Amino acid sequence: MDSVKNKVYAVTGLAGIGLAVARQLHTQGAHLALADLSPKVLETALQTIQADSSTASTSTITTTVLDIGNVSAVNDWIAATVSHFGRLDGAANMAGTIGKVHGTGKFVDQDDAEWDMLMRVNVTGLMYCLRAQLRAIAQSAPGGRGSIVNASSIQGLMGFALHAAYSTTKHAVSGLTKSVAKEVGPEIRVNAVAPGSIQTPLLDLAKDIQGGMDAPPAAIGRVGTAEEVAQTVVFLLSDAASYTTGQIVSVDGGWD
Repeated sequence: MDSVKNKVYAVTGLAGIGLAVARQLHTQGAHLALADLSPKVLETALQTIQADSSTASTSTITTTVLDIGNVSAVNDWIAATVSHFGRLDGAANMAGTIGKVHGTGKFVDQDDAEWDMLMRVNVTGLMYCLRAQLRAIAQSAPGGRGSIVNASSIQGLMGFALHAAYSTTKHAVSGLTKSVAKEVGPEIRVNAVAPGSIQTPLLDLAKDIQGGMDAPPAAIGRVGTAEEVAQTVVFLLSDAASYTTGQIVSVDGGWD
């Protein structure tokens, strides 16, 4: 998958899967525009990538503290990325969040503010990123060609009791991905990954909320790693997936 070499990718959500994606892309010679809500997460991500390679620098990596729910900030981030690198070739939209009662709260007790927050981040924020990235790729990448991968979830493919709000947002990501892919192809490919239980800080938070968590009911009965999901993301970003678009690719150990 050396087709990512010297290409420019925007990556959001650097605490878990996004960091693993960024590390794998940079190891293969890609340039990165990293964005996260947390300055500390961004600093740790940059240090981690720099530890992987002596070539990591401000010439190959930029970092931006970003609230993806702020449309002006998202547009400014993508514009600054193109200004710095001269182009945008693709993106991995991995940012997302869960609610305070994730896996414990019934839908009939759904808090309106929490519903709005989840929609703002997981759906609207991702939409802002995807829209800005598509415009930038069409205008700056050679031939207007590129590839974008969004983060859906196993909960974007099937229903989960006590997860109605989160599952709704991930179903929306799946629908958005499939629909947009039909608009922007063949020049730009748009896919999504649907992870199962993956060891990330967000999974640790979910475990805290739920007071623990059983092993997933999957053929591979263990929690996956961020690196395993990232391998699929990087494949979809690369030319190795040149005939793959509009797909929601499960990385769930055979759960769904």
